[in-house]
Order: sequence, then C-alpha cells, then structure tokens
Amino acid sequence: MSARPKESLWRQFAIQRRVIWALVMRESITMYGREGLGALWLIAEPLMFIVGVMFIFSLLNHGYPNGVTEAEYLAVSYPTLMFWRNGTGRVVKAIDINRSLLHHQNIRPIDIIYARIILTFTSGAAAFMTLYPIITFLGITHLPAHWFAFAMGYLMVIWFSFSFVMIMAALAELSEAVERTSHIIIYLMLPVSGVFFPAFVVPQPYRDWLLLFPLVDCMEYFHHGYFGSQMLTYYHLPYTLFMLLAMTLFAYGLTEIAIRRARVYGGG
Repeated sequence: MSARPKESLWRQFAIQRRVIWALVMRESITMYGREGLGALWLIAEPLMFIVGVMFIFSLLNHGYPNGVTEAEYLAVSYPTLMFWRNGTGRVVKAIDINRSLLHHQNIRPIDIIYARIILTFTSGAAAFMTLYPIITFLGITHLPAHWFAFAMGYLMVIWFSFSFVMIMAALAELSEAVERTSHIIIYLMLPVSGVFFPAFVVPQPYRDWLLLFPLVDCMEYFHHGYFGSQMLTYYHLPYTLFMLLAMTLFAYGLTEIAIRRARVYGGG
C-alpha cells in the first residue's frame, strides 16, 4: 500500500515533464516556425546580438589592465544578459496570453512559464556555447583560468535569472503597470548588472553598494573564473547564495499568488 502514492507521484512528474516539453515545442514553433531555418534562428538570433555588441564596443578602443580588451570582456559578459533580459520579455503576461490552454487538465499555469524560460535559456546558452569556441580559436578570448568558478558563476547567473524572471512573470500577472514598465525595469538594470563594466572600475563607496545587487556578485564570480588573476574581482559567495535562495522562495510564493488569480479569472 505504501508504494502506490510514490508511483502516483512519479507518474504525475512524468506527465508534467511531457506537458512542459510539449509546451516548449509549441512555443518554439510559434516563435521560429516549423522549418529548419526557424530552428536555426533559435541560436542565430542571440548570436547576432552578441557579435554586434562585441563589435560596437571593440571600436571604443578602451581596454582594461593586463591586456583585457572591450571585445573580450563583452564576448564573455554579454551572453549572460540574455537570460534575464530576454527571459523577462518572454514570460510577461505569458499565463494571460495562453489562458485558453488552462482548460486542459494537465496544463498548469506554471508549466507555461517554465516552457518559456526553458526555451529562452536554452537559446542563450546554445548561442554562447557556439560562439565561445569560435572566438577562442580566433584569439579574441581564451580558456577560463578556473573552470569550476567559471561554470559555477555561469550557473549562478542562470539561477538569478530564473528567480528574477519568475518574479517579473508573477508581478506582470498581478499588475498591468508592471507589464507596461517591465522593459523600463530591464533598461535600468543594464548599467548595474556587471555586464558592461567590471566592479573594480567603480569607486568606493559605490562599489559596495553595487555589490549588494546579487547579479553583480554572480557576474564577478563568473569573471573570476574566466580571468583569474588577470582582472581584480569582488564577490561575496555566502551573501550571494543566501540572496539567490531568498529570491527563489519569494519568486515561488509570488507565483503561487499569481496562479491562484489566474485560476479564479480563467477557470484553470
């Protein structure tokens, strides 16, 4: 008798996994089409953004100490921006737009958000993994100084992005004002994201204030993994991990409130 609930739980998990995968396929076809070129665009679109920004900033001829160039810094940093920037754009009002899907018993509101996050994050990660070996071969970038810190920093940025995107999705469902101002919030985050300049160029006490933003700490640890002793970095891992965990718990709590509202007004 004790095994049956466990089997039921695993069956529910398997069903929801298939539902999320079906939603990912549906979203990819909607955004990029059914043809092979459409699937290629999944990687080509963010790739073009990365190359374009890297080229424009390289024209500034402004380098950092120890031979670090703008092109190298942006080639490593800019792809991380696509997780939280593009992810926010994809999930805002996602439940409201797909409200008709909630009449299917196995589709939960959070599955819609998961599907869009997975699609966006996969696209951004694939673009970086495609570009990075190429620009390393060309000599623009090099292999990471510390592989573990490089990988963990990258995963921490993804963790932050996931929590942030979930929070923005929930707030947009609860308030139309957040939906209309979400792009403004994203633009205001750009200068303080750690993507366009490292923390060591910021004078005190502004640097300490900047490092209170967990995304900056994630980026600095990511930069530490890539540059090593080549660039001075600042990060506080215990604080960052605590803030990421707090953001995740807050995101799920807020999402639950938004889902309840979606069910009340949408009958899901």
